[in-house]
Amino acid sequence: MVSTLAPLAIAFGLMGAVGLLVIATWSRIVDALTPLTETYSLGLQQAGITVRSQDLVIGIAATAVVGWVGYMVVFKPDPLEGLLALPILLLVAFGGTGIVVRKLIARRLAKFTAQLELVLRLMVSGLRAGMSIRQAFIMVIEQSPDPARGEFMRVIGQTNIGVSMYDALDALASRLASNEMTMFTRVIRLQSQTGGNLAKVLDQLATTIKERRRMQRKIKAITSEGRATGGIISALPVGVGIMIMLTNETMRNAMLYTPIGHIGLAIAATLEGLGIFVLAMMIKVDI
Repeated sequence: MVSTLAPLAIAFGLMGAVGLLVIATWSRIVDALTPLTETYSLGLQQAGITVRSQDLVIGIAATAVVGWVGYMVVFKPDPLEGLLALPILLLVAFGGTGIVVRKLIARRLAKFTAQLELVLRLMVSGLRAGMSIRQAFIMVIEQSPDPARGEFMRVIGQTNIGVSMYDALDALASRLASNEMTMFTRVIRLQSQTGGNLAKVLDQLATTIKERRRMQRKIKAITSEGRATGGIISALPVGVGIMIMLTNETMRNAMLYTPIGHIGLAIAATLEGLGIFVLAMMIKVDI
C-alpha cells in the first residue's frame, strides 16, 4: 500500500512545492513576462476580457504543466516521450486559448457591427438636432447597449484626458477592426478636414452598412449546406475514434499506451485540423 501511494505523494509534494515557489515569486514572473505578452493585450481588449495578459499566459502555462504532471503520473510514459509531451501540451494549451479568444473577438465584433447602424442613426438624429459630435456620442452611450456603449464610453474617456476625438476613434477602429468601422472613422476624419453635411454622410453610411449586413445574411444562407457538410465530415473521425475506444480494447490500448499509437493520434489530430481549416477557407466569402 505504501509503495503504491509513494509516487502519488511525491508528485503532489512536487506540485505543492512548485505552487509555493510560483506564489512567492509571482510579481517577478509577471514583470519578466510583460514584454512577451504584449501581443495578447490587444486580443483581450478586442474580446472584452478584463484579465491581464501576463496572468493569462501564466495561467495557461501552469495548466499545461499540471496536465503534464498528471499525464506522467497516470500513464508513466518513457522518459523521452514524457519530455516530448510537455511542449505538445503547451502548444495545445496556448493554441486552444488562442482559438477561444478569436471566437470571442469574432462574436463581439459581430455584435458591435450589428449595433453600428443604430449608432449611426442616433448620431444622425443628434447632429440634425444641432448637437456636436461629442454630444452625439454621449447620446449613443446613453441609449445603446454593450459593446457599443462601453466602446464609445472609452472614446469619450480618452478625449477627457487630452486625446483627440479622431485619434480615439482610430484606436476604436483598431480594437474592433472591420470594414464598417474603417469607413466610419475615415468619414469622421475627412469631414473634419473638408467640411460638409456630416449628418447626411453618416445617414448614407448607415444605409450602406444595412445593405452589407443584408448581403452577409444572404451569403450565410447560401453557404449553410457547405458548413453543415464540413461539420459532419469533421465529426466523423472523432466519432469513429470514440467507437474504437469503446469497442476494441486491443486497438484502444495500442493507441493510448504505445509510442506508435501516440504518434498516430498526433498525425490524425493534425490532419483533422488541416481538414477543418481547408473546409473553412472554402466556404469563406468576403464582401
